[in-house]
Amino acid sequence: MMNTVNVLDHISVTVSDLERSLAFYRDMLGLKEVERHRLEGETISRMTGKKNVVMQVVRLAAPDTPGVLIDLQQYVYPTGEVSTAKLGDAAHAHFCFGVPDVRQAYQELLAKGVEFISDPVCFDLEWGVVHVVFFKDPDGFILELVQSPIETKTGHSSYGGTE
Repeated sequence: MMNTVNVLDHISVTVSDLERSLAFYRDMLGLKEVERHRLEGETISRMTGKKNVVMQVVRLAAPDTPGVLIDLQQYVYPTGEVSTAKLGDAAHAHFCFGVPDVRQAYQELLAKGVEFISDPVCFDLEWGVVHVVFFKDPDGFILELVQSPIETKTGHSSYGGTE
């Protein structure tokens, strides 16, 4: 019998310039650097299915979820191309960060030159009101901000469950 997934270990984002991405994810968004490592040799080349891979990786974590890691990885060799996948394209991904105030975060990041897909929007759902906005990292990877905690309506908890 196959083992089933029991943990979310990390999420990985391939970046074109590790230092530029660190300035964004660590310095601008406030993620904490957990570790750095360089991967090269037969094992990483076999794992990625590419020859002679050299990869620089920095692991980050959000302060309130230190067990979920985000790996920023730069292929030093071979260098790849920047993806042109967009929201709605198959095999495209995004992930979401919680912030106390989406509108305030939007204003602060906009003032720092961050590119947004739209202004913040609110979804008034049966169980609560969800404030979100999509934006881009320096390579154009889509990220989302959600206001956390989510405004729940009487008798419901976050994400639709009843109290």
